[in-house]
Formats: sequence, structure tokens, C-alpha cells
Amino acid sequence: MRRRPVVAALAAVGMLTLAGCASPVEGTAASTESQAPEEQPHGFVAGAEELTEAQSSIASIGADGSVNVLNLLTGETTTLDSVAEPAWAVSDGRFVFTGSGADGDGITQVIDTGVWTVPHGDHVHYYRTAPGVTGELAEAGPARVSSDEAVAALSFQDSGTTVILDRHALGQGEVVELARVESTAHVGAAAPVGDAVVASSVESPGGTPTLSAYSLDGQDLGVGVECPGLGDVQQTSLGATFSCSDGLVFAQAAEAGATSAAPALTKVAYPDAGATAGQGAAPVGPASSLDNRPHRPAVAGPAGDAGIWLASSRTQELSFIPTATPILTAVAVADDSSRVVAVDHQGTLLVIDGATGEVTGTQAGLIGTPDSAMSIHLSVDTSRAYLSTPASADVHEIDYKDGARIARTLDLPSAPAFAFETGN
Repeated sequence: MRRRPVVAALAAVGMLTLAGCASPVEGTAASTESQAPEEQPHGFVAGAEELTEAQSSIASIGADGSVNVLNLLTGETTTLDSVAEPAWAVSDGRFVFTGSGADGDGITQVIDTGVWTVPHGDHVHYYRTAPGVTGELAEAGPARVSSDEAVAALSFQDSGTTVILDRHALGQGEVVELARVESTAHVGAAAPVGDAVVASSVESPGGTPTLSAYSLDGQDLGVGVECPGLGDVQQTSLGATFSCSDGLVFAQAAEAGATSAAPALTKVAYPDAGATAGQGAAPVGPASSLDNRPHRPAVAGPAGDAGIWLASSRTQELSFIPTATPILTAVAVADDSSRVVAVDHQGTLLVIDGATGEVTGTQAGLIGTPDSAMSIHLSVDTSRAYLSTPASADVHEIDYKDGARIARTLDLPSAPAFAFETGN
């Protein structure tokens, strides 16, 4: 297997600290007179403003490379410097990574939307700083991205390479590469889990992907599991969940005090959903994608043309929710009713009670008939869902707890090629 971790000399992994949880810092004396020590407030982050609520925004990139950030609290839009005309874009909830995909163009540009959330035990910190286009990475996309507070893991689909970036440095406008895991080209996936990164690789073209754990400086930790038909990865509050053709792999961080940083990788097979779907129903398939409300333990994804898979990384259990129409994309809300918000092939938004399978709200006709899951932007936060499409500059804000009621329709400066909710 061709795995050649490359450790960047620009950063020391041991110096990484959790954003938003800084220790008190003593002040220095300005004169010979005694001076009481000054303490930084809990949650202090240099250069950022801490707020009392999530600074939710919609970051959008137009087909011409224009970049805008719509503040969902105020309705105001900030226009940033343009990027190259985007062929692809992904977001980790704060940063947006994008590239043109032109022949010979090996550049990935990084946009900092300037808003983010850091869970900290029994409470949460909300931050805001100036947004902007912050840097470039000499690697060609398209890519997937998963991040925690310390690192961002980018898996590039054309090369099969996973690049591990210092996410704190990204927030300071620097692109600092900690390590990379190289592989034969494949549709890969990677995610940080505790003090490690789980990344896919293949031995030869067309081979079966293996998910393996690496330290943050790129050393193989000797933990791996095969993942045929690797479909997607989604960060959760307990680590990350990967979709394979034969089940889901739950990656959970090593316990505190463990002798190794290697996370536990547990594969759980899909349960037999044929009886649930009913005779003559559409075939049940593996989860083609996974999504959730940020910092929550559950994930959801389409189950072929028959319904939705809903999985808990806490219990490592999967359940099947049959639907009347095929689902393009589904997001696990992970609230008291295990709600799922989804969009079907007809462009109808559905709110589904995950425990009973009951459809508790619908909205049709908001986005027309989408061509694919990639032509939809659907995100969910604590009380609202946001739905948009490249065919329109409208962003629909939907109260999914109130029968899928349309709370607002917001306008972007232009129809977005890509759009992401950030700040949560």
C-alpha cells in the first residue's frame, strides 16, 4: 500500500490547543510597582469577538467566483474578494475550500467566513472575526473536508491524497500543512478523530478502500478496517461516521489516558430493511451520503430509492425510515424526536419524525425539480433549516419544528453555484 506521510516542518502538533478554551494568562509588570495578574476571560480567542448566540451565516460562491456572506441574524451581506470560477467547493462550518478544476490548475483557495462555534462540555462558545479569502493550498480538487477545532482533513478525489491542515493557523490567515497521507487515486474520505485522523487509501486502482488511523504528524497507528464502496464521511460529536456499501464505520476517539491516540473503528452492518420497505418497494441501498446538524451524534443519508438511514454514533445503531419517494439528501437533527429533514427527487422538503417515520411537515415547489443532490444546499441548525439551489438567489428559511413553515425568504446577491451555512 502506497502511504507516504509527509510531515510539515512549519508546525508542531504538540503545540495545538483547543480554540475557545484558553488557560488564564498572567499579565506582566509595567513598572517597579506591584501589579495584579490579569486573566483572560474563559473562552478567549485572540483576534475574535465572543458573542452570546451562534453567528449563523450563508456563505455563497457565484459561478463567476464572487463570494458573499449573508448574516442570518441581521440579513446583511458582506462581499469578499472573488475567487477563481468554482468547479467545486466544500465547507467545514467555518472555512470554505474551492477550486476551478481547470487543467493544470493545482490550487485550492480557502475562504474564512469569520464565524464559528466551539462546544465546551456543558456550554458553547460563539465567535466572530473578519471574513476574507485567506490563502491557497497547492493541491487540485475536488475534495471532501472534515474538521475539528484543531485540524482540517482534506481528501482530494483526483489524487487520493489526504492533507492535514492546522486549523488554528487557518484562522490566522496561514495555510500550514501538518502531514499528508498519499494513496492511489480513489474517491476518498478523511476526518479528525481525537488526536488522530482517519483516512482512506487503496493499494491499487479499483481496489477496496481501507480506513486507517494516523497521528497528526502522519504516522500510521496500526488500526484499520476495509470500507468497500466508500460513500461519505460526516463529523459527529463523538468522532466521525463513514458510509460503506456493507455498513457504517463509527470512528470514536481514544479514551483519555490511553497509551495510543488510535481511535476505535467499529463497522456496523446495515440491518435487513426489506421487510420494513414492503414487497414491491424500491430497493434499499447503502447510504450514498451522510449529513447532520453540527456537533450532534446522529447522521442520516438516503437509503437507495427506498428511504433514509438514520444512525446514532452514541449507540452505534442504524434504523431504516421508509419514504414514499426517493430521497436526494437527508440531515439528522438529533433532537428529542430524532427528526430528519430531507429533500426528495421532486424537490419537496420533508420533516420526518425519526422515531415513528411520520412525516410532520412538507414544503413543495421551493426549488423546482433538482438534477442531483449536488444541486441542493440543505443545512439544519437548532431551530431552522435553510434550502437553496443554484437556479435561484433565494434562500428559504424553514421552521422544521412548526410543520415546515417558511419563516423567511432571503435574497443572495446572485444565484449561488455553491452555498453553505456557517457559524454553527
